[in-house]
Amino acid sequence: MRLFFAILLSLLVPGTGQFVNGQRWKGILFVGLDIICLVLKYTVSLIPMYLLYIVVLVDAVVVGIQIIRGKRETPTGKPYIVEVVVAFLIAVIVTWGVDAGAEKLTMVSLGGVFPDNSISKQEEQKIKQEAETYLNNKYGKEFYVDQIKYTWQISTYSMRGHLRGEKDSDFLVEKEKRNFSDTYYLHKLSKEGREEIKPQVEGSFTSLMNWDSTVTVAEQVEEQFAGQDLSYSEIRQKTDRYQQQVQINISKSLSESNKREEMEKAYQLVDQLNQNKINASLEINYFDPSLKEEKGIDKVDFTEQLRYDDYLTAFLEVDDISQISSVQDLEEYLELVK
Repeated sequence: MRLFFAILLSLLVPGTGQFVNGQRWKGILFVGLDIICLVLKYTVSLIPMYLLYIVVLVDAVVVGIQIIRGKRETPTGKPYIVEVVVAFLIAVIVTWGVDAGAEKLTMVSLGGVFPDNSISKQEEQKIKQEAETYLNNKYGKEFYVDQIKYTWQISTYSMRGHLRGEKDSDFLVEKEKRNFSDTYYLHKLSKEGREEIKPQVEGSFTSLMNWDSTVTVAEQVEEQFAGQDLSYSEIRQKTDRYQQQVQINISKSLSESNKREEMEKAYQLVDQLNQNKINASLEINYFDPSLKEEKGIDKVDFTEQLRYDDYLTAFLEVDDISQISSVQDLEEYLELVK
């Protein structure tokens, strides 16, 4: 029971669990560090607070177990109980006051705006103009941005960028301190990469659920070619420092009896990529048709695949398709899920 209270109080106010274990001075030290972390939470980062919680909890558990095993003296008596209660109440009042005060001071320093990631209309317009000027100068095209947000914990503005006249143009733009960054170049190359292999993907896999393809390039490649408006195929002729990732979800129960047919379809795509000398990786997931027919799941988000692992019948992962020269080669990368 003592260990339970040590953990509970440590979660409520870091350091008070040490009083439960009879470690008065260590408890005072941790409460003091908690006060410092509360200030840092509003001015620098939440990370110190997370680290403090980990240290405090580990210490409370280790010392608590030592007490249970008789390796440390067990604190008892009415004065001990009174000390724990008083220490906890004082720690709650002090930390609450510091937390409220730090929040108020942060609000004042931000010009009367609470640190809830909101910004004034004037500031939003200023960032919008700066971002659009940055994009226009970098790519020599006309862009606009919207959905501007400010994350005060990391002092970063984030927004969505769009190329005027292009309906599906949507990419991330960020401003950290005085520097802008964006993903338009990768968005552009990825779109062209998808268009190039779309006929093969959608024509070969009859039980296709959904698919995607993204292109990444080395930072130096983007710096060199981003402003030249070169196509994806032209970029491939100038450098090999890029990678195209192809991900495919298929509604089909794969087994030893039908895997050959599916690998032949997959190899057609691999062969096209290799003929076009595209540095690519390939991932194909084969889900039981019941996922679509009974659960009504038509598409599986690639970032949430683990949710549907129970329906996975097989998967294929090839990091470098240039190593594949036959259907047999491809079969070596296929894993059937029993």
